[in-house]
Amino acid sequence: MFCFKKKSAASAVESAPTVFCDAASTNARQIFAAAGLRLAENPGKADLLWLRERYDWWFAHLRPNQLINHLPNEEAITDKCWLTENLKRQDRKRPVDSIALGDFYQETYRLDDQEERAAFLSRLPDRDTPENLWIIKPGDSSSGRGIQILWQFAGLRDCYTQAEAGQSDPADDHYIIQRYIRNPLLLEGRKSEIRIYWLIASMKPLRVLIYDEGTVRLNSLPFRLQDFDNTLIHVTNVYQQKLHPEYDPKLALKWKFADWEAYLINELRVAAQGFIRDTLFPRLKKYLRFVVCATRERLSELPARGGFFGLYGADLILDDQLRPWLTEIQKGPGISFDDAVKKDLIPAMLLEATRIMLELQRSQRRGICLKDFEARKRFEWVIQPE
Repeated sequence: MFCFKKKSAASAVESAPTVFCDAASTNARQIFAAAGLRLAENPGKADLLWLRERYDWWFAHLRPNQLINHLPNEEAITDKCWLTENLKRQDRKRPVDSIALGDFYQETYRLDDQEERAAFLSRLPDRDTPENLWIIKPGDSSSGRGIQILWQFAGLRDCYTQAEAGQSDPADDHYIIQRYIRNPLLLEGRKSEIRIYWLIASMKPLRVLIYDEGTVRLNSLPFRLQDFDNTLIHVTNVYQQKLHPEYDPKLALKWKFADWEAYLINELRVAAQGFIRDTLFPRLKKYLRFVVCATRERLSELPARGGFFGLYGADLILDDQLRPWLTEIQKGPGISFDDAVKKDLIPAMLLEATRIMLELQRSQRRGICLKDFEARKRFEWVIQPE
C-alpha cells in the first residue's frame, strides 16, 4: 500500500462502500446488515470482500484498492508448523533487548522436519514418566481437532525409527509437539484459556492493532494431571467440550474479561486492579510484535493489485503465575455470537475492524497517508506507522 499525492477537493462525492460476504460468512453478513452497511451481490463490484471459502482465487483478480480479508501467505502464522519454524528463526536473530521466544512459547518441535524430530527424540528420557508431558497438535487444524497429550513415547519412537530406516514416509505428519503446561491458571478449579482478537490492517506500511476485549474459555471438569484423553479436563476448546458425551450444557464455559479480572482480584487474590490493561496487554503486544516480525517477510509477498488484511485470533494459556503462553493463531477467528459473552463482543469488534479497513481504503483513493483512524475506538496500536 502506497502513499500518493493528495487529490483536489473537487472530486465527486463518494458513494457508501459495499461489502460482499460469501455463502459461508453468515455471521459476518448478519452483523454487517444489522449495522446498515451496504451489502453487494456481485463480489467483483464490492469494495470489501469478506470470504471464508475459495478466497485464494481472488488474490490475483482484485481490482485496485479492492479489499479482501486474507493475506495470501497467512499460513506463516496460522499453521502451527510454519509458525513454529518462523518463530524459531526470529529468535535466533532477535535483538539483544527483545523478548525471547521462550518467554511466551513453550518448547516446541516440528515432527514433519527430520532435524526437529531428531532433536525432540534425543531429549526424551530413557524411561517414560508422567512428569514428562507433551501435547501433539496438527499443524493446519483448529477447534482442538487431533490433539493428543503424551507421556509414553514407544509408538512415536517406533514410527520415526521406521521412517528413518525408509520403511515409512512421515512427510504427511504435519504436526508439532509442544511441552504441556502443567500448572495452568485454574478458574473454579478448571483449566482456562484466553482468546484475543487482532488485526493486520496493512503490510506496507505495517499496521497492526489489537482489540481491547477478548474471551476467557473454561473446561467443564476440574483440572488434574491424569485422565489425559478426557477433553473435558485438558482441551480448552468449546467445540471439543460440546462433543463430549458428558458435556453439561448448563455449565458456563466463557467469561468476559471484566468478570475474569474480578475473579483474579477478589477470589484468587493473585492480581491487582487494572491487571488486564496495565500488565497483560503490554505483554500481549510484545508477543504480537515478535510474531509479526517473524513472519513479516513472508506476509509481505503480495500481488500488485488489491488490499489485503487479516483479522486473527490468538489463544493463550496463563499459568498459575499469570504468565501468558501463546498456543495458536487462527484466521477467521470464531466470529459466531450465539452466546451472551460473544454477543457483546463480536459484532462491535468486527464492525470496528471493517470500518478501519474501509477508512484506510478511502484514504488511499484520496491519496492520503493515515497514521491513525477515526474509526478506531477500541482497537489499540501494536505497530503504528511513523
